[in-house]
Amino acid sequence: MLLLAVPLFIGTFFFALVIFVVFTDFRNSKSIKSPKITELPLITQTGQIINTVEDLDMHIELLTSQIDEKEKEVEGLKTQLEATEENLKRLSDTTNEVRKYYMKIKSDINKNEVECKELHNQMEDCLDRQLRLREEVNENVKYFSSLLGNMESSGDRQDIDKDYEMVSANFVNPCKKKMSFYK
Repeated sequence: MLLLAVPLFIGTFFFALVIFVVFTDFRNSKSIKSPKITELPLITQTGQIINTVEDLDMHIELLTSQIDEKEKEVEGLKTQLEATEENLKRLSDTTNEVRKYYMKIKSDINKNEVECKELHNQMEDCLDRQLRLREEVNENVKYFSSLLGNMESSGDRQDIDKDYEMVSANFVNPCKKKMSFYK
């Protein structure tokens, strides 16, 4: 009997070992999820329903072309941005030049206003001198007229005419000649 019990025990042991290995593999296979082959149908952001792999491939191609278009648009916008930055820089440079030119013109205007004021003051001084000279000339004319009248009454008429011609030849009456500084 012992002879029979040993093979039975060994057979039972191997059978139990095989069952244990199979059960362990089965239990391990339940804990590892098998990968999903498809997740169709798929609904896109635009609401389009994709049911097949071919539709998914077409949608991927569409998205790829849209990405390419957007990248080109971004590059174009970057180029426009760079051009705008360059224009702003040139505009800033031009603004600085205009500001310098404006300040130069303003300085020139101030300088010319000062010079005009100085010239106006000089002209007023000259007009005052002219008026005083006219008064002096009128006084001298009165003086010489009275002197001439006294000489005529004394009888030296020929000497008076000579003296009068000599004085009048060298004398220019400023009252007869009007000068204008406002031409």
